[in-house]
Amino acid sequence: MVASGSAEKSSAAQTVPVLFRTAMLCAVLAMLSLLPLHSVLSAPLDRIPVTVTGSDTVPLFNAWTILWNSTALKQGFYGWWDAPIFFPEKRTFAFSEPMPMTALLQPLVQLFGSTALAYNCWLSVNLFLNGWLASVLLRRCGCQFWSAAAAGCAMTMLPLLQQQLEVLQLACLWPSIWLLSTLLQLSTVAEERLSGLRQPTIRILETTAAVICLPATCLHHMMFLGLLLLICGWVLIPLSAVRRWGLLIMAAGLLALPPVLLLVRPVQQVMSEHGFKRREQNVAVLSAMPSDYLRAAPNSLWEAAQSSTDRPWNLGPGWLRLLLACTAPILIFCSKSSRSLKRLAITLTLFSSVSFALSLGVNLEPGGLRIWSFLCDWLPGMAQVRSAFRFAIFFQAGVVLLAGAGIDLLLIMTRSAFSSMPRIRSGSMVCLVLLFVFESWPGRTRSVLVPRTDQISDWAQYLQGRVQAGEGILILPYVAGYAPDDFEPTVRWMIQSTAAGLRTANGYSGFFPATHYMLQQQLGQGLTDSLIATLRSKNIRWIVTMDSDSTIEADANGLLQWHWTSMTGECRIFEVTGAGRAVLQITTP
Repeated sequence: MVASGSAEKSSAAQTVPVLFRTAMLCAVLAMLSLLPLHSVLSAPLDRIPVTVTGSDTVPLFNAWTILWNSTALKQGFYGWWDAPIFFPEKRTFAFSEPMPMTALLQPLVQLFGSTALAYNCWLSVNLFLNGWLASVLLRRCGCQFWSAAAAGCAMTMLPLLQQQLEVLQLACLWPSIWLLSTLLQLSTVAEERLSGLRQPTIRILETTAAVICLPATCLHHMMFLGLLLLICGWVLIPLSAVRRWGLLIMAAGLLALPPVLLLVRPVQQVMSEHGFKRREQNVAVLSAMPSDYLRAAPNSLWEAAQSSTDRPWNLGPGWLRLLLACTAPILIFCSKSSRSLKRLAITLTLFSSVSFALSLGVNLEPGGLRIWSFLCDWLPGMAQVRSAFRFAIFFQAGVVLLAGAGIDLLLIMTRSAFSSMPRIRSGSMVCLVLLFVFESWPGRTRSVLVPRTDQISDWAQYLQGRVQAGEGILILPYVAGYAPDDFEPTVRWMIQSTAAGLRTANGYSGFFPATHYMLQQQLGQGLTDSLIATLRSKNIRWIVTMDSDSTIEADANGLLQWHWTSMTGECRIFEVTGAGRAVLQITTP
């Protein structure tokens, strides 16, 4: 009895420091994940962060995506793919990243009437999970707490994610890290041949959840990680237990396949139906060069020491991190490291190397072999990839994880080598860890104002009770350019119209249907009678003019009937004749 009581007290005493360290790590990761939001902390319900040189259109579009997913959740996802843009096109939500997991933010949108708050929470939570699961991965492979925690902190501030902050879906790196962790665990379970079904079942379910989370957060990452696993995944196969490992993988795959297909299959069908592909010259612009990796991130210890360049990205993860990552495999295989850590080292080394090569995109032509073109021809989804350089995200993540493992080995090796000088050792390792974590940090951001969903625009309020089911609206001026910045007003109107339950012929997405370019060309010739006939045939019954030029042109057209004018006089609403409605002339007081 006494021995039992002593054991319980000892176990409780060990649990307290573990819980304290875990809570402390969570607090640090939470603080680091909030750093990119410093520009919006004074108005988190109205503004979202964007890099200083970034486009406002992209984060606003991602805010609209969150709004549409929240709206679809309230409707039981009925008609989810038929997003209210590019009316009357069908399945328009498949033109870009659907990110269905953001539907979990619906309570925030509903309670606070703020898509911006939901956006900010989603960004910070994803950065937190990136760091947390990176530390979990290293801990599972046998690394000590402090080295795993350091890698987690560095992962939260991954350089390229901070440079591409406005591309919200890229921040969702944690499902990829989680899946790699579960695959390593499956290999370990297969080798250990444990009796019973508890551990295999847990790992199968965890792997299934990680696989489902991948497309639910970012199809882009699913495509990239899938290609990396196709090339490098063989190292995860335990040769001594291939059959058992295969059964575990098959079980997880069968469970994950239905929900993944439910999401991926419609996107593939839409891409095929519309013939959406990226031009090689566009991919070339967004392909990396080897020299891009020789430059450290804009906000890093080495920024001042490098010369300026006209290249758009600095893809270097940091020279210290790279040095630690290069030495880590040597240290791991020269020491008595666990089998899982050795397998992790091989996997990450291959992942990083292949990611580096694939980030070169069309510039990767060894011996004249056009590898990117080959992948686009034979691998579904690759033809729709435009930004090949974003493979560098997986390169940088692999470097950070390897560097964390390298620090872990250094901590162990220096413990005996410097046993007579503990203070010098401790001080040196603390400095090394801090340099590793803060070799790069989040840069300056600015804020972008997002329309509130609980403050519907006056023109949208007027149309709410008048636009019938199956009818759409057209907002003028229609975008005339092709650059993302040209679509900023369009995306703002998308948010306002979606909040009001309206469907608009305007739109912005990763791909554009042919009808967009046809309408753009027709509107370039003005509000002609043939255009009005086209609008009528598509059941676009209402036209909203947002500038004086469009208003003057609409006023002069006899086929349009005026309904409403804003207080400023610039915004007006017209009805296309033939709708069979009585004209109501109501002006805001």
